[in-house]
Amino acid sequence: MTLSFTAIDFETANRSRGSICSVGLAKVVDGRILETRSWIISPPDGGGFDAFNSALHGITAADTVDAPDWNSSLSEILDFIGDDTVLAHNAGFDIGALRDACDFAGLEWPVLNYTCTLVLARTMLDLPVYKLPWVTEALGIPPFDHHEAGADAQACALVAIALAESRGSNSVTDLLTAAGVRLGRVEGMSWLGSQKARPVSQRTPRAALVPGEINPDGPMAGEVVCFTGRISWSREDAQEMVVRNGGTCSMGKPTRKTTILVTGDYDESSLRPGMTFGNKLARAFELVEQGQKLEIMTEDDFRQKLDVQEGHRDLPVPTGA
Repeated sequence: MTLSFTAIDFETANRSRGSICSVGLAKVVDGRILETRSWIISPPDGGGFDAFNSALHGITAADTVDAPDWNSSLSEILDFIGDDTVLAHNAGFDIGALRDACDFAGLEWPVLNYTCTLVLARTMLDLPVYKLPWVTEALGIPPFDHHEAGADAQACALVAIALAESRGSNSVTDLLTAAGVRLGRVEGMSWLGSQKARPVSQRTPRAALVPGEINPDGPMAGEVVCFTGRISWSREDAQEMVVRNGGTCSMGKPTRKTTILVTGDYDESSLRPGMTFGNKLARAFELVEQGQKLEIMTEDDFRQKLDVQEGHRDLPVPTGA
């Protein structure tokens, strides 16, 4: 196998994507992990540490006092990546974190090609949840220390290798072709997300939506969404976002038409394999076991799915940065 790439994972100090406090890297050459690196970073955003984030990854403000800053860390990250395509599990978050950290630090965005093992897993596997621990379990990859950046990067790399082996793909390009997923790219002042490929006619840029307008090609296109539990948005606002972005909503328990169940009762720390779930989630797992394509998401997953997948930099790079 000639599959080669670099897997990356960032952990953040708070709700801001640019508050990067650690990075993990895993270089894959010819289908095997050749080298790994990870280190703590002094967050460039100045927003401090949230207790929730520290509880996830164990990093506190005290740990970053003497840590390298984002400027020097980015240089090391790019040296490690070289000319590789970058892979991340939920690349929309990780590449967004990289862009936002550069904005906070007044740095230009690097030029990167990237793709997402979350998107690939959604396309190639039938699971109720596509978070990294669920995907690794489904693929027979050993348990790992989730939210330790180095462990997450290695797990992401192993997921990509396993998915490529399952399709006989010998390169990232072959894997993307087999999955029908487009390559993402950051370049200059713009980015394009790595998503399931759509017909050219549906990729035509649209003007910004006016209030109440529906985008039939939005990130919820074709989805039937059901909500359970308490989320920070009002239920009506969340349902409106689904409809405005091309989807529809169902009430009550998930049905055989439901494709996404958003739960407000669980978050990144609590939605784990092997747990016992309430009625709506239990019904969703039952439907998946019966062969239905249905994904269970936390509110954060839902918000990230609504993120725009292409755009331009809003902040100027300071002269001389």
